[in-house]
Amino acid sequence: MSDWSLDGSSGVPLYVQLRQQIISRIITGEWPPGFQLPTVRQLAVDVRINVNTVSKVYSQVEQEGFIVTQKGKGTFVRSELSWRQSAQGRGEELQQFAKLVKEMADAQGISLGELMEVLTDMRNKERPS
Repeated sequence: MSDWSLDGSSGVPLYVQLRQQIISRIITGEWPPGFQLPTVRQLAVDVRINVNTVSKVYSQVEQEGFIVTQKGKGTFVRSELSWRQSAQGRGEELQQFAKLVKEMADAQGISLGELMEVLTDMRNKERPS
């Protein structure tokens, strides 16, 4: 299992940090569709936080449409067809991604203006001359 980086001194609640990291792993494809997430207990041990906190995070991420829990089987990243197939699904995915990026920027004290400037610079550098 990959490393987790939760910082109790950052001022960002641990459950928010964990949620951000789970969604990031899904959006970036590190956890592809169908991937089985660690059990609530195992993740609680791995990140050294309360089982109830992990359960709360899984519930939120499931409500947001990224994962699905199958009773007796585990928790899985939703399949491609269930959350990425339509233009509407793509728009929802983009909204979730933007929300995650904004939360991460806020947690680091980065303004949206600064973030937009960096993204614009990145785009301009990628364009062929």
